[in-house]
Amino acid sequence: MSVSRGVVSAFRTRQAICRLAFPLAALPTIFTKSTTGGVLQAGGRLATLQSDVVPAREYSKRPNTHPHTRSSSSSDSSDSDRERSSSSSRRGTSGRSSFWRQKMRTHHRLLDVNKDGVVSWDDFDALITRFRELGRLTPQEVTNFTDALRHVWEEEWGASSDPYVFIGQEQFLTQMEHVVNTKELRKRVASPLIYFFKAVDTDGSGEISVEEFQMFYSGLGLSEEDAAVSFAAIDKNGDGKLSMKEFIKLGREFFLSEDDTRPSKLFWGPLSD
Repeated sequence: MSVSRGVVSAFRTRQAICRLAFPLAALPTIFTKSTTGGVLQAGGRLATLQSDVVPAREYSKRPNTHPHTRSSSSSDSSDSDRERSSSSSRRGTSGRSSFWRQKMRTHHRLLDVNKDGVVSWDDFDALITRFRELGRLTPQEVTNFTDALRHVWEEEWGASSDPYVFIGQEQFLTQMEHVVNTKELRKRVASPLIYFFKAVDTDGSGEISVEEFQMFYSGLGLSEEDAAVSFAAIDKNGDGKLSMKEFIKLGREFFLSEDDTRPSKLFWGPLSD
């Protein structure tokens, strides 16, 4: 072998060894993103490529135990939707019929003693005075009667403790719908009835006659004729008397029942149009 061929062979052997040892250096030209300059640079040296190679991200095979946190506005909106949905699911269905609403309008007009279109505590106070002046209630019973009516005013009519509130018909209907769909309020609906009864039970017999029922109606501002008609309807057994238990049951049923065939619909007088 000639000297020139030996040199060429040795050079090629060295080049092959370099390719095996440093494969990236064999690439003629490669573009990489510089980690320092942020621009593309051309280079073929191993040191340059190694400095520019970004390590691959390692992904865990474990399930993600930390879900993405929602933004506060998204969370608030979702919470609000859940509350509205929960509220709708809890909301009762009593107090929706036109017949029940007719009864409630009747009662609102009845307790509008001064007939100004709204009901205030002054109207309630006038009722207390009328039934107290019948002379059958003891001072303690008058106090209890007042407290019972105050409960009606604040809890059933939704007037809170403000004596200067005026309750219109629509507000009363909305509030009474809430009452008949709320367990605790249903239990106490029409709680003053026992004192209305005692106020007109003139002989203390525990029963009231049609004449005593007319006294009840008179205190409400209704006529004796209306009282006679209503009494005949609600005196189911026709014995001419109403026990306290019957009186209270009929008075409560007026608010709680939506059955237009029940005589209790006339307990608080003829229904308004």
